[in-house]
Formats: sequence, C-alpha cells, structure tokens
Amino acid sequence: MRDAVELEWAGIPSVAIVHETMAGSARAMARVSGMGEYAFVTVDYPHVPLAVWAPDEVREIARQVAPLVLGQLRAT
Repeated sequence: MRDAVELEWAGIPSVAIVHETMAGSARAMARVSGMGEYAFVTVDYPHVPLAVWAPDEVREIARQVAPLVLGQLRAT
C-alpha cells in the first residue's frame, strides 16, 4: 500500500493489490497517508496471504484482478 501511495504522490497512477486479511491495515495506511479514499484491489482465499504462489495460481490471480486494476486506473 505504501508503495502505491508514494507513486500516487509522484503523479503516477497506481493500484495496490492487497490480501483480504490485510485490508484493514491497508485502509489504515491510506488514511495515515492522507489518502483515506484510496481504492485498492483485494485477493482473498483460497490464495494464502503469504504470496507464495505457484505459477498457475499467479496466472489465475492475474486473470481475476487485472480487470479490477484496469477499471480503477481508468476511473482516475
């Protein structure tokens, strides 16, 4: 989340991808950074929050989140 916020501060549109278990922390980080309304994309179970994903799982996650990321980038 912090990387995405810093990119936004630099004028580079960005979208953070956060595991659902970390969504509360991501919202808090956005608020503390002065970007309380910053939208981000979440990945949920069955994908574990440790980001130790097999290549097939990475492709499936990308297939699921790519349209959401593009939608948020286009909305800005």
